[in-house]
Amino acid sequence: MIFYGIADANGIESFVPQQFNSEIEQFGSNSNELSFMSLRANANRHRHAVVYQAEVDTQTAKEILELLKTGDYVDALVKLKEEATSISLIRSPGAEKSWRVIPNSDLDPYRD
Repeated sequence: MIFYGIADANGIESFVPQQFNSEIEQFGSNSNELSFMSLRANANRHRHAVVYQAEVDTQTAKEILELLKTGDYVDALVKLKEEATSISLIRSPGAEKSWRVIPNSDLDPYRD
């Protein structure tokens, strides 16, 4: 299963299942949702926000969704990073470095 979304210093913000379209099969397509996510992530670079695409098995997806449901965004991102069989990031300055250091709430300048 392929999911995409935004992750930042505080964990996973979104975890959306990829809907395949025969005309658009690659990450980084012109989809409005990905464009919006990219804008949001770039506006929140101070929180090390990145847009990702990850492939996970069904069990891992269920576990991540359950963690998100209970508000455990940090552990959801940790599980995603540990269990994903592949991860891609939308190209953005510093995205790869940010991915390596998140989650870490201390990196969010506005977090208490």
